[in-house]
Amino acid sequence: MKYFVFSDLHGSQSGLALLKRDIAYEKPDVLLCLGDISYGAYDQDSNAVREFFQTNQIPIFAVKGNTDGAGDGQYLGFSLPLELTLPLGRKKAYMNHYPVFSGFGPGFIVISGHTHVKMLKDNYGTIYLNPGSIGKPRDDCPSYAIIGEEEISLHNAEDYSLISRIRY
Repeated sequence: MKYFVFSDLHGSQSGLALLKRDIAYEKPDVLLCLGDISYGAYDQDSNAVREFFQTNQIPIFAVKGNTDGAGDGQYLGFSLPLELTLPLGRKKAYMNHYPVFSGFGPGFIVISGHTHVKMLKDNYGTIYLNPGSIGKPRDDCPSYAIIGEEEISLHNAEDYSLISRIRY
């Protein structure tokens, strides 16, 4: 299985264009979204975001971000719980919009968004991942992550280049 992980789109038209292109390039089996989906960008187009997600054929698991409203999940076509735990092969993924750094042991991939700054680190067998923001990055570039069978990688959303990788 190949998981495409993204966060903090904020309804950005330029971020949505990158998201569509990067998904077509990566050909993932599942999308993992860490919230802040439709609102907050200067070039916001919430209707285009809604249309994309309502017509998307790839399974999506998502969590609610701080700018997502109570009815946004229904509007987008998928549920938006505050947190989610999923089996990912030999690992277990915990998803939350807000960064969480305690309470997990080896075998977990702790995935969060919110900061708009990408991070990938292994802390004694617990992997912490923030894919950064595809719509409003606060660091050097828009980005996304790929979780594969044996590694997690962070990529520049503009040119697909590898930023960092952890093999597990």
